[in-house]
Amino acid sequence: MTLKRKKLMQGNRNKTNITERSVILTTLIGKLQKTIVLEDLLTLFSNELSSEVPHDGFIFEFNHMNLFISGGTSKSHSCEYTLSIADTELGNLTFMRKTRFLDDELVTIESLIGALLYPLKNALLYWQAIQSAHTDPLTGILNRSTLLSVFQKETALTKRHSSALSLLMLDIDFFKKINDTFGHAAGDEALKKLTQCIQDTVRESDPIFRLGGEEFAILLNDTDIHGATLLAERLRSAIETTKIKHDRNKFNITVSIGLTEYANSEELDCIMQRADKALYTAKDTGRNKVVSTV
Repeated sequence: MTLKRKKLMQGNRNKTNITERSVILTTLIGKLQKTIVLEDLLTLFSNELSSEVPHDGFIFEFNHMNLFISGGTSKSHSCEYTLSIADTELGNLTFMRKTRFLDDELVTIESLIGALLYPLKNALLYWQAIQSAHTDPLTGILNRSTLLSVFQKETALTKRHSSALSLLMLDIDFFKKINDTFGHAAGDEALKKLTQCIQDTVRESDPIFRLGGEEFAILLNDTDIHGATLLAERLRSAIETTKIKHDRNKFNITVSIGLTEYANSEELDCIMQRADKALYTAKDTGRNKVVSTV
């Protein structure tokens, strides 16, 4: 059972027992101001709240930023709060436990949750800044600076589960000609359409990177070279048949794709060199094709 509470915003908090809880609030605010990392902040607030209102878990959702953070365990009874400061939305926060929340406990949550609002706003701004540093502004996918750290995480999982990992690199054929013929705005539209096509073809768990210009990379977890080749061919075909529209112009693009499979304990530079070599073989032998190498 979920109990939805009224929208909570700065200046609209329940003032019941504010005097009695002033010390708790002051202490809580001081603790919350010590972290700007979103998940740490929410976990800290949940832990501090537990001493006043016991609960088993929490869920924070903010669809505008595609955020979902949870802690503890899910239970049958819950209370949900929509958070904001003035006209700035800050997401939804839900607390869960096995038994129903009592009215006085809900009042306590509402009085304490106000201490979370400004730290939460700052944590969300920090999260956005981190995301901006890690993502390509045009396409919204990961940028080159994140490739090494993501590769290290993926290879660690590969070793732990004794699974395969493949790297796919692709490049738009004759991209300069598109810019020269239709303009750079049309080229940008082609990059965004290509990104969407990749996202529609690969799994959500497969990281996609824009390396720069018209060059992209995809890490295919739990995928050997055979499976990667099949996916690459499916992707190549899907891109070839996709119409790009910009102003009154319509055009198609093709891509050349090079791929290889991760060899145990090798560095990122090594696997990228092999995939890059396969990519240029695809370009040198006619473009609009997939070339794999081991």
